[in-house]
Amino acid sequence: MKKLDVITKVIEIICAMLMVIMVVTTFIQIIRRYVFGTVFPWAEEIAIYSMIWIAFMGAVLCLRHSDHTRIDFFISLLPHKIKKMVEIFDYFLCFAFMMLLSYHSFALLDTLGNFKSTGAQIPYLFVYSCILVSGLLMVPYFFVLIYQKLSEPNPAVKEKGIDN
Repeated sequence: MKKLDVITKVIEIICAMLMVIMVVTTFIQIIRRYVFGTVFPWAEEIAIYSMIWIAFMGAVLCLRHSDHTRIDFFISLLPHKIKKMVEIFDYFLCFAFMMLLSYHSFALLDTLGNFKSTGAQIPYLFVYSCILVSGLLMVPYFFVLIYQKLSEPNPAVKEKGIDN
């Protein structure tokens, strides 16, 4: 768990740095455009690519803290045992999707790897690698969520005071 906390902290720092880069770049671009009447050709790209990375890394953080939006109205009506099975299946399904997305991102990186952005000359390999990186970073968090769900005690047993 401590290693995941370190990874989480690193992701939070990266997101904060990217946010600062995005805000500062956008601010500089606004000043240049409206005060000096000229723009940096790379500034918009830097802001957009920072936002893309923030979104994908933010998805990892949301998974870590179980902050993803979900509608659980019907699931909450189920008995605890079935609810637990549905939630574990949900985690496995999301895990499979992230693995599939990560796998197919290799083809995307292979196709776009040699191209560079127009203004900033940033390789698209760097820009689109956020898909692969975030997908792989989600793997340990899914295992933790599944483990936590499997080891979760039955509330009915707890209420009656019966030991597991």
